[in-house]
Amino acid sequence: MAPPTSAAAAVAAAARASPTSAAALALFKSALSADQALSPLAVLPHLDDAPPSLPNLLLTASAAARPHATSLRLYSRMKSLSVPISTSSLHPLLSALPSAPAFALFADMFRLRLPLCTTTFNIMLRHLCSAGKPARALELLRQMPRPNAVTYNTVIAGFCSRGRVQAALDIMREMRERGGIAPNQYTYGTVISGWCKVGQVDEAVKVFDEMLTKGEVKPEAVMYNALIGGYCDQGKLDTALLYRDRMVERGVAMTVATYNLLVHALFMDGRGTEAYELVEEMGGKGLAPDVFTYNILINGHCKEGNVKKALEIFENMSRRGVRATVVTYTSLIYALSKKGQVQETDKLFDEAVRRGIRPDLVLYNALINSHSTSGNIDRAFEIMGEMEKKRIAPDDVTYNTLMRGLCLLGRVDEARKLIDEMTKRGIQPDLVTYNTLISGYSMKGDVKDALRIRNEMMNKGFNPTLLTYNALIQGLCKNGQGDDAENMVKEMVENGITPDDSTYISLIEGLTTEDERAIDDERLAAADAAKV
Repeated sequence: MAPPTSAAAAVAAAARASPTSAAALALFKSALSADQALSPLAVLPHLDDAPPSLPNLLLTASAAARPHATSLRLYSRMKSLSVPISTSSLHPLLSALPSAPAFALFADMFRLRLPLCTTTFNIMLRHLCSAGKPARALELLRQMPRPNAVTYNTVIAGFCSRGRVQAALDIMREMRERGGIAPNQYTYGTVISGWCKVGQVDEAVKVFDEMLTKGEVKPEAVMYNALIGGYCDQGKLDTALLYRDRMVERGVAMTVATYNLLVHALFMDGRGTEAYELVEEMGGKGLAPDVFTYNILINGHCKEGNVKKALEIFENMSRRGVRATVVTYTSLIYALSKKGQVQETDKLFDEAVRRGIRPDLVLYNALINSHSTSGNIDRAFEIMGEMEKKRIAPDDVTYNTLMRGLCLLGRVDEARKLIDEMTKRGIQPDLVTYNTLISGYSMKGDVKDALRIRNEMMNKGFNPTLLTYNALIQGLCKNGQGDDAENMVKEMVENGITPDDSTYISLIEGLTTEDERAIDDERLAAADAAKV
């Protein structure tokens, strides 16, 4: 390999000989990508008497092919050599930098009185919005001499990302009225998606209908997908399907994302047959299922308890070259754990690691759940320890899962101690935490402790749920306290909670047990009287 200086000189010579600026830029990018040892700082001295455009093109190429620190040093060296720096050559670096150094570079450009154009400001607007400061971005926009559609769209997207969609809509109006710029497909798509993400689908429809009425912008799949997804999230599947039909009627082709939204919603609604019809339709239109499609199908079958079908899809997914994700393995492990197939969950976890998938908190929680529900609580705690060694901190789900495992083994007092541990770690007990303990104590017949936890829960601001009452009623019935159980049913109804089958089954079993005890007592009393 030639010494770096020789390589640098050769690159500089080739750039000088390039017929156009575009060719010189392509050469710099290619050279820097091909030879990681080649430093742009080494090339710069060989351009000392070249036109200023070449050092600027080198700076542009460096921003794409080298660490930010290298490009910033090149920029400083160019300044020290009094090389005229063009604003456009700094745009790639300004765009690629994190927000803090980007603002420092912008300030330096301003100090050097480099001409700042609309593109420069647009980049800084994006940085402000990424930093969660859309209001500051709006202030800057209103100071710009020549904002364009990208300018407005950047700020609108910034407000939508913070959930401030009404403000984004107001800026869209300002875009037309004050800036004289008509909203485009990106503008409408951003606002429509923004409304849907905050659950205001009706507002999204108003914007969508306004767009259709004005006729300036044709609807796109992304807009329909936002509306379809919004209605699916609200459980209004029939309305979502209606918008799918309108989408097709307008000649807008359904995308894989459209199908995924509807397939997922159909599965969640228990309409698996229709979901598979859509998958077949998708294939018939030449659209290949992606990893999200497969994950939806696998998760859907897992929720149905059809693990065999979920595993078949998992194997089919692998055969077609679609790489499984951490979500895939998490769904399968949770489903297998419900079937008590602990060894299979361990195998799947190990397979995920072998395939280069980095386990996250949710995947670890799934594995902890598998061992906790199977009674292997010690192994569950070991897994939490392994997780923490990899700097993945447990959350409320982790602790609630361990508590449930301890309660199933009757070790409720140990489960109770976990509340103190999680509180010390800054994890607040939630409704699931308290209901788990109440259920644990009730299963043991320790109703006093269960009621004490119920009171503690209420003092923390949590109201009893159906699960809370059912656990307490079960515990009271187990203790033969049928009258107290009936009073508990009255209390839950007064609190607006409707008893379910579990409530009445527990109550009937409890009262039956109480009657049987009364009969046994009468028999014993009669036997004692006969002896006398």
